[in-house]
Amino acid sequence: MQALGFAYAIEPVLRKLYANRDDYESRLKIHMEYFNTQPYLASFILGASARIEQDRASGRNAAGDVIGLKNALMAPLGALGDSFFWGALKPLCAVVSVALIMTGTAWAPLLFLLLYNIWHIGLRASVLFWGFATTGDPLQLMAHYRFTVVTRRFKAVTLSVLGGILGTIVLWRQEFRPVVKAPGVLVAGAGLAMVLVLVSLLRKGGSPVKLMLGLAAVCLALAYLGVV
Repeated sequence: MQALGFAYAIEPVLRKLYANRDDYESRLKIHMEYFNTQPYLASFILGASARIEQDRASGRNAAGDVIGLKNALMAPLGALGDSFFWGALKPLCAVVSVALIMTGTAWAPLLFLLLYNIWHIGLRASVLFWGFATTGDPLQLMAHYRFTVVTRRFKAVTLSVLGGILGTIVLWRQEFRPVVKAPGVLVAGAGLAMVLVLVSLLRKGGSPVKLMLGLAAVCLALAYLGVV
């Protein structure tokens, strides 16, 4: 999956560390083995792998197990990165931009790109050096960046902004309003009921993906019927 990209990224390091052609090629082949994780936090593993290769080439740690490190980190960092970047950061940037779009701010999409790219590019660069400095210690990564805490806060802010958007439905521009006229209390009550139903299904073990697909299908049906 990501092995080719990983090998391409670490190749300049290997070329510099291993003057012997056979050593260089053998180490490069090792990094062509299976690798797959969250693409942004892969930088942490890349930095740690570069440190291990450096220690191995210099003789400080000739037995450094770079494959063991990659296999140990790629699954947990994949889950951590998905939760933070896909489940918290991107929704927050999107909701903030949508809120501005609905006020008629033409540059709101640019704000989304600015916010999201500052965060993810900055973190990708930062965890690369942190991985090198810590030789891939996940505990130091979690303690330093506090991903789980920041994820919860980002999700809370996202829901707050989304609630603010829905709370101002009567003030929306005409193209964002429901076609069918209904009292604001009724619309708010319907939104609250939908949220409670979805939360209840999630607590009973419902699949988030299936619920999102079902919600999308309902929205498409309402649009087809001319309700929204």
